[in-house]
Amino acid sequence: MSTIQVKITASPELSDILVAELGEIQFDIFEDSESGVIAYCPEVDFSAEALTEIMSRYGLETYETNRIEKQNWNEVWESNYDPIRIEDLVLIRASFHPSEPGFQMEVVINPKMSFGTGHHETTSLMTKALFNVDLTDKSVLDAGTGTGLLAFVAKKRGAGFVRGFDIDEWSVENSIENAGLNGCEEIPFGLGTITDEDEREYDVLLANINRNILLAEMADYAARIKSGGLLFLSGFYTEDIPLLLESAEKQQLNFIAQASKNNWACLQLRKKS
Repeated sequence: MSTIQVKITASPELSDILVAELGEIQFDIFEDSESGVIAYCPEVDFSAEALTEIMSRYGLETYETNRIEKQNWNEVWESNYDPIRIEDLVLIRASFHPSEPGFQMEVVINPKMSFGTGHHETTSLMTKALFNVDLTDKSVLDAGTGTGLLAFVAKKRGAGFVRGFDIDEWSVENSIENAGLNGCEEIPFGLGTITDEDEREYDVLLANINRNILLAEMADYAARIKSGGLLFLSGFYTEDIPLLLESAEKQQLNFIAQASKNNWACLQLRKKS
């Protein structure tokens, strides 16, 4: 299956809006660029007309569209994928990178087409946040798992039951592959959104997605967190924090802590007991 790549020049604020808009027309993988955002959509789901309508609506007349063959993607990411070192906490590397000493944890990720290698600020923020809480024997739900990275970090930090899901079938396949590389084969990964999950309550819920989806799904997150449980959110800018906190407070989710990196933010919340 080939993939359509669209490179868009836009401000950070507009890029955030475009991620939500493009998500409505089957674009499911996004990455930041120096000039804006790069979006990916399976070719079978791509609609040039729908893309043109969104670009016209926001006055974006110039953007680049490319077709990427699936079989060529591994060569692309292998040539550009460097290990990530998060302080002395985690080394995130691909299977073709050598191990390195001096880290509390090592996670092996072969990302292929999935988001969540640790290179993006939000994934790094969420990973670091998991080292600030005791996850021993806790149940953890990773919403929008991408490569499965956060699920693996939680499991390696002592979590008991861990589950991840994503709307992208390729991400689910990739997470299962990566689980084998990390000795985390017991983690179940499923296809769908938070509304497709059963009503099981978790001690910790992780959601690194984007602002609009987080706002739309806040009540669903709260419903799946135990009383006194934790919610970690990222995928938005620091200026979005008040909006996220307002939505969270309506669901009895109270602010605990925040962190930021290059204007990207991460929030830690606790469900009222």
